Amino acid sequence: MAEIEVPSLHNEKRLTFRLLSYWNRIRGERSMPLLRDIAIYEIQELWHFTFTIDVRDRTNPVFQYFGSELRVIFHEDPSGSNVLDALNDVVLNNTIGGYVQCVEKKEPTMEAASFECDGKEFRYRTLCVPFSEDGETVDYIVGTTNYKIFDLA
Repeated sequence: MAEIEVPSLHNEKRLTFRLLSYWNRIRGERSMPLLRDIAIYEIQELWHFTFTIDVRDRTNPVFQYFGSELRVIFHEDPSGSNVLDALNDVVLNNTIGGYVQCVEKKEPTMEAASFECDGKEFRYRTLCVPFSEDGETVDYIVGTTNYKIFDLA
């Protein structure tokens, strides 16, 4: 697995690096941690900015959780919804759509990019990290994303 250099969890302000640092810590020597390894109280300030996707059924991935801060940012709560349907939304698709790479690679994927929509530029940063129930198969993706919007005019 290609290692992504991460700073200490407590010294880092970026959500993506904080989640990656936590994932590496709970993973230990395993290729992927178990979803039940997450202790929300340890990352409470970060948890509200995360999403969880259940990918056990590859043809029907479902948002299991969509953090309260993400619900505010995206103006919706897709929890319980099919991810493929939710990704019809341009902003969700561009910022969260990369979860498929995480499933395929069985390792964290990070993306920082921009796109244009409705006369605005969206600059975003997203991290997806895999979780497994058997240590081999990716069963869940936990991720975080944030973005800033700029007028193009």
